[in-house]
Amino acid sequence: MRTDTPRDGVDTPAIEPMTETLKIGVIGCGSISRRHMEASTRLEHVEITAASSRASTSLDEVSGDYGISNLFTDWRELVQCDTVDAVLVCLPDGLHEEATLDAARHGKHVLVEKPMSRTLSESESMVAAAAEADVVLMVAQSTRQVDSHRHARRLIQDGSIGTVISAVRRRHGNVIETVRDKTWYIDPEMSRDLLLYGLGSHEYDAMLWLLASEAKEVVAEGRKDQAIWPGWISIESTLTLRSGITCSVSMSATSEEAHGDTQIEGSKGSMAITQNRLTIDGRDMELPWDAVTTFATQLGEFAECVRTGREPGPSGRNVQATMAVLEGLHESLQCGGHVELAEIGVEWDG
Repeated sequence: MRTDTPRDGVDTPAIEPMTETLKIGVIGCGSISRRHMEASTRLEHVEITAASSRASTSLDEVSGDYGISNLFTDWRELVQCDTVDAVLVCLPDGLHEEATLDAARHGKHVLVEKPMSRTLSESESMVAAAAEADVVLMVAQSTRQVDSHRHARRLIQDGSIGTVISAVRRRHGNVIETVRDKTWYIDPEMSRDLLLYGLGSHEYDAMLWLLASEAKEVVAEGRKDQAIWPGWISIESTLTLRSGITCSVSMSATSEEAHGDTQIEGSKGSMAITQNRLTIDGRDMELPWDAVTTFATQLGEFAECVRTGREPGPSGRNVQATMAVLEGLHESLQCGGHVELAEIGVEWDG
């Protein structure tokens, strides 16, 4: 893979803008899609006009709750619908590529849930399909829309803590108990791993985005316990970035107490970031967070990019950097040792 992935969606190809309300079809009506649907009600120029699900009860519910009249049991029919300009893909990971390619072939813009895909090669084909069809492809890396993280990134870029020396990010919680009924998470055709890809797609993307750099080498160690869960239940990892920074990410899927934070050390100071707080050299800033507002900001960016032709921050092209890290960590966990991303076909321009 050869890629040029600006961390902010600059130097982008022009996409023909829209001036009217963006009509979106939702593919998959699980719990995450409900957040997107609720977020759409806060936006004036976005309307959910269609939905698809294999479960007729789910379709009945979203029709009643959100007034969606165009309902399909097969998303392949939805992407052909004239009342849809764009689709929101909320399917299991292993179906992201197929749905995105089909939507692009029918000229639909795509906002796909994270992780972008199950493998790096799948994400590459998604980027290529969107480019060929001249449609927007955005990935729902919603942590980038959280105020504490957005403010932290601006301060880092402004040099408020000097040159970044190191960073540590933690995500611990008992996520397994919340997904036991979703058997696709343990189907290798649908998901590579709950912890690495399901949660890690947020954590590693946030780290790369905050520090505005791609990775060049990764290494990870993990723990499994078949009595608890078939996949990884904890992962400790280290990334060496192209900028020279070394950072680490710690994740657990079995912690009784949920906790997530990021500590960043700079040459002139330090900062700590949580979901609703940013602390710089001991000075606290409360930055309220709620999921629907975050999703509305994300959906608003997608709609704006469709209308104006601007490339999204977390475009498919941009999120290739995150997918490359996940691919490298997957390799490291399977085989042990450090993985140079160049060894798995990743080449960065510039």
